[in-house]
Amino acid sequence: MLNMNTLFDGRKFSRGHQRIADYITKHIEDIPLMVEDDLAQACQVSTSTVSRFWGEIGSRNLKDFKQKVREEQLSSSARKLHSAFDKLGEGQGARASVLGTADYLRQTADHLEERDFEEAVEVLSSADTLHLYGPGSAECLAALMDFRLTRFGVGVRRISRGGHELFESLLQIGEKDVIVIFGFVSESPEIAVLLDFAKEHGCRTLLITDLAVSGMLEKADHVLYTARGQLWEFHSMVAPIAMIETLIVAVGKRREQQAYANGDELNRLRQHYRKWLPKQI
Repeated sequence: MLNMNTLFDGRKFSRGHQRIADYITKHIEDIPLMVEDDLAQACQVSTSTVSRFWGEIGSRNLKDFKQKVREEQLSSSARKLHSAFDKLGEGQGARASVLGTADYLRQTADHLEERDFEEAVEVLSSADTLHLYGPGSAECLAALMDFRLTRFGVGVRRISRGGHELFESLLQIGEKDVIVIFGFVSESPEIAVLLDFAKEHGCRTLLITDLAVSGMLEKADHVLYTARGQLWEFHSMVAPIAMIETLIVAVGKRREQQAYANGDELNRLRQHYRKWLPKQI
């Protein structure tokens, strides 16, 4: 099984081979329709450079790689669910399944550089407004960030629209704002627009991703990696949530005085209006 997430991870490519790896990651859907001359032209390298590339990644040639791509494209949602069901039904039970997600936390911690994390915290803490884009399953991550950081007095907007409606959200983004993007699996057109818009308008971006190789990594100002499982597996949100919670606490510490003040005011409001809005248990 070919895994586009880890296929190029940790490999030291030449400049030409890195161009090919980046192109394949961003245009994997086009590869089955291409010949080596097409790929060479797209990457601005020689055909011989393309021919040598396949051996670097464990394929015999382009035809062999295409076959692996076809197999990978069979990784549908049903197949991912089947993988999750198999794990739960292997006789180890729910406890073992829960503990199994700890490996995603370990992988995330192994990839995390303290300097990268501190820079991300500084960016989030100093922004006028945070604009959160979490499409699909990442919507829960954006909601969690919004809920927690708003309590600390951080200005937060969620970008919930895609397609042409994304332009409405772009109107709200200022030069001193930060766009937080949850970019999993691949770079969508919306993510490409957000990254390009940020570059054109001078605002900063934080990309939280499970990709080790992607063109998004170079376009974003700050990147944090979080593991979610192999491409053909049912993706876990355990590690992304842990990353988000750690970021939230660190931002709260940077804004400690305001965070405490907001907490006190929140408790006062709850007490004052508890007759009208009793706390739900």
